[in-house]
Amino acid sequence: MMDDALAEFIKRTVMKIPLHKMLVVLRAWDFLTDGELQNVNLRQAKENIAMDVVHLCEGKQTRLKHAAILDIIYNHTFREKRNWSVYQMVRPLGCQMELFDMAEFKSQFKRNLKSTFQNVSIHFKELDESVWIRIAWGTHYLKPQQYKPTFVVYHSQTSYVFISNLSKSCRPALCQAVVIAAQHNEIQEMELRGRSLDSLKDIVFKQYNQSFQTYHPRPLQERNVASEIVDPRVIYENKQEKERVWTLNQEAFGDGPHPKLEFAQYKLDTMFRGEPQTGILAGREEPFRCVVRFSSPHLLEGLRSLAPSGFADAPLSQLLTCIPHKARNLFRIGEKRN
Repeated sequence: MMDDALAEFIKRTVMKIPLHKMLVVLRAWDFLTDGELQNVNLRQAKENIAMDVVHLCEGKQTRLKHAAILDIIYNHTFREKRNWSVYQMVRPLGCQMELFDMAEFKSQFKRNLKSTFQNVSIHFKELDESVWIRIAWGTHYLKPQQYKPTFVVYHSQTSYVFISNLSKSCRPALCQAVVIAAQHNEIQEMELRGRSLDSLKDIVFKQYNQSFQTYHPRPLQERNVASEIVDPRVIYENKQEKERVWTLNQEAFGDGPHPKLEFAQYKLDTMFRGEPQTGILAGREEPFRCVVRFSSPHLLEGLRSLAPSGFADAPLSQLLTCIPHKARNLFRIGEKRN
């Protein structure tokens, strides 16, 4: 017989799963057999489905680790529902990494984290050539909070870690545990965040169609512009200008798909530059501070469309086009120091 807290944990997790993905997630969980899953009526209310799953688990000696793995499977399937931060680790110069042992990694991670946080639950699941780690944090007086876990995704023998929902108070201990287990000696948070975990991986692992950042003028090549015109009444008033914009855009963005990012943020701490005797900022000696944020469901594709659509001049600023190449979407812009 499961205790009420574990039953409620499983019920809440199942309730989060969309109906069209219910069987996919439960099969990936690999805890209930196909025969048991066939007894679950998916045409009833989701709460009743969740209770059916709980009843099936009651006779299977279900433990916390089984419920935690179900939650990992759910969050892996719907990973774009979370906000992810990227951390980069550093290994000492000349230090060669030993042969990676996943069992040793898990043991080292758990031992180091529990040396600081004794009341913490840690569970692992290997998915897509990476290890997913789920950490529920507790205190000296309270059990681990299972509904606000931290997720860590690590690809073995790489220097990058992807973390979601990590509080400042827990960050030092978690970072230390990752560094030791992964055989590195330093770790720092990169200026790169987003919801699309796959795109963040593509950026840091350079697994996307990269383009050149410097424009080198060259003779314009004739293209079949007429084939691109849907309405024959459309007339290009300045074909060469449109060719120039197209060429500059290709130089900056290429023609392949881009990683998916939802925003880019720029913190400005610069002196105001304008007519010295006019405006409310005239004569201001202190730096002008503000935050500029670009948001879009697919920011890089949106930026790529600006110049061809006539909403911006080409070429775009390298502060916008360098995002995937510099692997960052958080910038701080200040005055140059002498």
